[in-house]
Amino acid sequence: MTRQPRTIHVALTDGERVWVDDDGRPPSFVHDPEAGGPSPTATASRLLTDAVPVAPAVVLDEVNRLHVVRARSGAPERGHWTDPDHLGEEVRVQVERAVREHWGTPPAHRPDWYRPGWSDEVEAWIDAALVDTGRSRTGSLQTHRVWSISAVHVVPTDRGPVWFKASCAHFAAEAAIVATLAAHLPHLVPEVVAIEDRRCWVLTEPLRGVDDDGAPAKAAMTLAPLWAAAQIASLDWLDELRRAGAPRRGAEETLTAWRGALATNRELDALTTDERGALVEAVPLVETRVRELWACGFPDTLAHGDLHSGNVAFDGSGVRVFDWSDGCITHPFLDGTHLAHWLTEADGTHAEDRVRTVLLPWRDAFPEADFDRAVELAPLVDLVFQTVTFDRLGEGIEAGTRDFDGAVLMLTRKLLESVTTDE
Repeated sequence: MTRQPRTIHVALTDGERVWVDDDGRPPSFVHDPEAGGPSPTATASRLLTDAVPVAPAVVLDEVNRLHVVRARSGAPERGHWTDPDHLGEEVRVQVERAVREHWGTPPAHRPDWYRPGWSDEVEAWIDAALVDTGRSRTGSLQTHRVWSISAVHVVPTDRGPVWFKASCAHFAAEAAIVATLAAHLPHLVPEVVAIEDRRCWVLTEPLRGVDDDGAPAKAAMTLAPLWAAAQIASLDWLDELRRAGAPRRGAEETLTAWRGALATNRELDALTTDERGALVEAVPLVETRVRELWACGFPDTLAHGDLHSGNVAFDGSGVRVFDWSDGCITHPFLDGTHLAHWLTEADGTHAEDRVRTVLLPWRDAFPEADFDRAVELAPLVDLVFQTVTFDRLGEGIEAGTRDFDGAVLMLTRKLLESVTTDE
């Protein structure tokens, strides 16, 4: 799907005033998602001066977004302060709301990185963490991406940059999961500098081979056997993952959560009458197939939960998997299905053939299991699994951010299409 360019309006505020250009409007820039480059939050935080977001980005309409930020140091070189009353009505209302929630009472599920003083606290923690490495910070946090589920920053030091990530409360176990993985799979995950479990902060060395357009298909082929071996090895330390907080997402947990999503997710109100009828008929069949996958004889293992090209660094020979927000314990073929879809999108091959190729190490590791049937079932079950993921996200993040709008509806329609095709 082609994503159209958007105009990003940046309202710099000191809590009482807003900075505007000479024409009396907040400055703006155009962000083209198809062109790559910095995220909108990265550009907005540096457009005028060193700034941090006050609130999540506001969707003004299909092609316009508003980012409200406050300066950490310095004033812009051009433009001037003005009273918010001089802004257009829609922008004024949003700026005043952002200011009120930033310095007052934030809405439910708003992450800490929109709180006053958060960046200062992070930098103090980083400074202390860097002491043991013989490095020191040489500048303020540089925004890479900030949104409803995470804040990712580049940290300049006197020996090159390091990377910082904070996760929202919905993904509160991510830091502890990363610490566990770093102990057992140091060659496959980011190299950890420091971790703060309680606040879910992770400081890591930079990754070689991260591409804004995602890793190439060769990376998936390189990763597939390594990842299968890592998942098999994780059987020896699943208890450590559980203690770290990795959620168990087995067959019954998945089905219970899926039924809940079908009953309560408001996105599904958009289904047509025919789609609703088809879904009612599909539910018993889907439940049977989910249970059948788990009955094929493969154990639950470590899973990334969102193993696509954008979460893999590839330097031409080595791979590292990052972004462990969805890390969990579940059926290993779900990660394999993601790798297969990645390859299918790259070269247009048949998805089931790619699933079989990617998951081949499992046939040798568990010769008594029903490999062929599990390969057939995994893509459908992955749609159920991802529906649960996005339904829970919608419940666990701040309402109104619209970061994941439409995901549950899209996945449900894909599931209906898959069931219809199989019949």
